Amino acid sequence: MKTNRLRLIALLLTVCCLSSTHAELQLPERPNPPRLVNDLAGVLGDTRAMEDSLEQFAMKTSNQIAVITVNDLQGEDAWYYATQLGRKWGVGGAKHNNGVIILIKPKNENGGGKVTIQVGKGLEGALTDAFCSTIIRNELIPKFKENDYSGAVWNALHVIMPVAAGEYSEEEYNKAHEDDGWASILCLILVIVFMIWAMSRNSGGTGSSRNSGTWGGGPIIFPGSFGGGHSSGGSSGGGWGGFGGGSFGGGGASGSW
Repeated sequence: MKTNRLRLIALLLTVCCLSSTHAELQLPERPNPPRLVNDLAGVLGDTRAMEDSLEQFAMKTSNQIAVITVNDLQGEDAWYYATQLGRKWGVGGAKHNNGVIILIKPKNENGGGKVTIQVGKGLEGALTDAFCSTIIRNELIPKFKENDYSGAVWNALHVIMPVAAGEYSEEEYNKAHEDDGWASILCLILVIVFMIWAMSRNSGGTGSSRNSGTWGGGPIIFPGSFGGGHSSGGSSGGGWGGFGGGSFGGGGASGSW
């Protein structure tokens, strides 16, 4: 009996300690006027075009994608910080829970780089945990390693927006990347064959006309992943209506570099 009481007391103390730890988390206040791009770490540069694109997307589809950068996660996991922030701000509509958070903690004096994509319950069917992990691995982290935070976010948005709108799917994305992989291999083989052919002509021919080294004098372009282009224009200043109170149940994925 005494042992059970001690266990109960220890359990209560543990719960209190954990509650106290999470209670100390100082989350940023919800932006006013409302903004979907909140570069609190100052790594994205000019965000007006990105804000405008996300506001138009929110008005067209009602899906809200919030991009947030912070310098410090205060010792928390990125996914926990993002879900708490999403609940506090109310990212996504209360009816459909159709919010997405891309939270980035850049590599700095507070530790390594961290990123998470957290998905509201209403979009978990389209943006599965596995798909979010793929987006982080393929679209975000390679650009983060080049210190191109804005390019990384654009890459991810060019996948997430059409998927959230039902215009694209995880299967189509995976198929496109499989095709890109084979196309890149084929291009590489063709380049190698051409270089061997050009070298053989140079070694066996005469005259300065054999000084090959480029393909038609121009650069060789390999197929790449989703690009970094974007719409232009200024921010509409909250014309999308602001956050509506969506719910996050832990769907999504995280990564680090």
